[in-house]
Amino acid sequence: MNTYDYSPFSDSGYLEMWGINPNEELHFYYDESNNCRKFSLNSDKENFNHDYTADFVLAGIATKNEFQIPFEELKTKFYLQNNVTELKSKSLFRGKDFLQCMDTKYANAYLKLFSDYDLFLHYSHVNNFFYTIVEILDSIASPQEMEDFGFDYFKMKSTFYNMLEPNIESVIQIMITYSYPNIKTADIEGFCNGILNCIESRYKQTPEEKFISGMLKRASKSNEMIFIQNNEDYVMQENYAIFYVDPILKFKKSTHHFDEELSIKEEVANTVSKYAKDLHNYEFVNSKTNTLIQLSDLTAGLVAKLISLINTTPPSKMHSIIADLSDTQVENCLTFNKQRIKSNNHNSGLLHSTTAIGLWEKTGSFFNQVQSEHNKRIRYSTIPQVVEQ
Repeated sequence: MNTYDYSPFSDSGYLEMWGINPNEELHFYYDESNNCRKFSLNSDKENFNHDYTADFVLAGIATKNEFQIPFEELKTKFYLQNNVTELKSKSLFRGKDFLQCMDTKYANAYLKLFSDYDLFLHYSHVNNFFYTIVEILDSIASPQEMEDFGFDYFKMKSTFYNMLEPNIESVIQIMITYSYPNIKTADIEGFCNGILNCIESRYKQTPEEKFISGMLKRASKSNEMIFIQNNEDYVMQENYAIFYVDPILKFKKSTHHFDEELSIKEEVANTVSKYAKDLHNYEFVNSKTNTLIQLSDLTAGLVAKLISLINTTPPSKMHSIIADLSDTQVENCLTFNKQRIKSNNHNSGLLHSTTAIGLWEKTGSFFNQVQSEHNKRIRYSTIPQVVEQ
């Protein structure tokens, strides 16, 4: 489970440094969740056009061999009525959050498939706010400069997120005022000072935070912020095609089966041909004809709900939430995590998080707390009960 930075220029040595086997030969099946098509600022509503805590998710099932599970068989396993023609997360888990989903017969049926058919879980999710504010950081200091000062580049990105997220409403206003991510040269000073005003007072800051504040102050006197200039006003993510391209280029020896997504199909083809002209290891297919893509729809939906839980639940409340879980919820959460671990152990490239390190670690902490709750209940159930005569 990693938060590495990947681009189409990454070579096999770079990937292997992160424990990723790029020579994997699997069949990947995909669907997406929280796809807002374009992540941008809405100046009229003075907000993002999409809930920033709802990460874009591209996820699904991976198999060693290509096969399909007959839909009639899935209908039986999921207790579906005869008139149902396709598995859909929005139908099976309608209106439920991740923990509520874990309390359903559908979650039981879904999780059992992993052992019955030796399936792997895979996912990539993108925290939209994190992904865009990294462009600010990269515009004020280079990775080498951070390293020269003794700071870890990846941790610094998370530090910057943690500095801005608590005051996100103010950050949004600054972004709108200066047409982010298209800052005009004359507005660089105002933008940088505006961002600085959204940050905790300097005397309360850690060394890492003081460094970033210093770099923002320095940038305010410059005439260039390379990554947040000469872009379209308010548009932070034009589309999510690069996240479809990522696994195609990362696992060139595997075959990738995507749910048909007409809005980015051409963009994916153009980008793949740009970096690997003769690579034809992927296809877009109608999910109605592919049951593993239908299962990938369930995967994407559940992963999106899990990430939303992590993004929106304060650590102080997590313990009490977990203590109130039913035994079924506890068991299913642990089974879901078991599949995450199984997939990560097989190849760490199967799980990819583009988010703040603290949020990534919070996911692991959540499952550790569920495990502790499970262990506590087992211990309690084995304590002999004293019966008064």
